[in-house]
Amino acid sequence: MVIIAVLVGLFVLFFFIRHHAGPAHLAMIAGLSVYEMFGVQFTEWLHKIASGIPLDLAQTIIYLALILVFPLLLYLRSHHGGLFGILRIAEAAVFACIMTALLSATIAKYLPFDSLSGQISNFISSIEGPLVLVGVIASYLDIMLYHE
Repeated sequence: MVIIAVLVGLFVLFFFIRHHAGPAHLAMIAGLSVYEMFGVQFTEWLHKIASGIPLDLAQTIIYLALILVFPLLLYLRSHHGGLFGILRIAEAAVFACIMTALLSATIAKYLPFDSLSGQISNFISSIEGPLVLVGVIASYLDIMLYHE
């Protein structure tokens, strides 16, 4: 139920708060790239600064900051508007699915999944590559079609 609640919550957030999702989506992809390239160094740095934090928790904090917090802040601070109609629904669904896929391992570490949530998480993770591609295309469309 946890993964379903996260997926539905993110979809509702991205659909009903009508902001431009393109920059936030690209920031999420960039955050993932930064984490994969420099995550170990950031984790060690955070662990040195706050030695009371366990290394596993420091890794989770850095990951959530790059994948969830910074993209959501960018999304909530962006201008109103974005794609419209069926494209808006698709963009919100893709953005929610990708973010859920990226967060599912972290969520599973701290909250147990039921069998349905596990199946949904596995399915979303199995199509993560094509979802990222569709999301990047939707992000570029959102950025190119932006009007003030």
